[in-house]
Amino acid sequence: MIVALEVVGALVVLVVLAMVALRIRKLRRDEIRALSKPVERRLMAPPPSPYAPSKGFRLLDAEGAPLIRPPVERPRLDPARHYVFSELSTPNDEVVNSSLRHNDDWFLSRSSNRSTLSIVLRRLVVLVVIALVVVVLATYYVNHHDSKPTHHNSTTPTTSVTTTTAPPLLVTSASGDEAIYDVSLARYRVTVTATGGSTSAVYDVGPTNTLVWRGTIEEGHDESLVVSGDSRITLGSPSNASVAVAGRSVHFPSPLPPTLAVVVRSSVKSRS
Repeated sequence: MIVALEVVGALVVLVVLAMVALRIRKLRRDEIRALSKPVERRLMAPPPSPYAPSKGFRLLDAEGAPLIRPPVERPRLDPARHYVFSELSTPNDEVVNSSLRHNDDWFLSRSSNRSTLSIVLRRLVVLVVIALVVVVLATYYVNHHDSKPTHHNSTTPTTSVTTTTAPPLLVTSASGDEAIYDVSLARYRVTVTATGGSTSAVYDVGPTNTLVWRGTIEEGHDESLVVSGDSRITLGSPSNASVAVAGRSVHFPSPLPPTLAVVVRSSVKSRS
């Protein structure tokens, strides 16, 4: 867009300079014509005569008396007579008015005498206007074409992301309402999710089974805690719950008791 504006500005400057140059040329030509215009001879005073003026003379008759000359009468045209002032015309030719010889178009064509400079200037202005229109249209097309999203046919290699699901945590040993699971982590997250209904849960941590959380988990909700070392999670309704340890689902024993205690034993001692 900036390049198009610069081009349009340059064209406008060129047009202005051309018009100024043509105007100056016309003024100079008119000045030269005025200086070279022929001078009316009758308006010029004649130079003084190089000869001395004569003393004059008088006409005398035979007796020596001054002769009185009759007055000179100017020629006059007889208004009753038809005069034709033309060498090619005869007295019998019909005098036709000049306004009846030609129509109005003929007079207009003779009166409007266009100079070559005006014709060239008009053509130049028309060409400049056409060039400006072409530049504006080309700029609009380029900007509109660039703004459209371009579709490339090149295929980009797609990396297939395979999500691997951790295997479920299997029961190490089970007796009565207690199931034991072994993990090789000193610190892990235990998440209890109520899937088929509400269930109660009790979180006990450490060798002395210290209580850290107790409550009821509603259906569709979960409770997640990060524990260290051994832990014991007691579920009031294990059929309505699922447990995940360190991101791995816990496989419940079968048959499922009414109350299930999920015991997680850590084989790695946490650093104090």
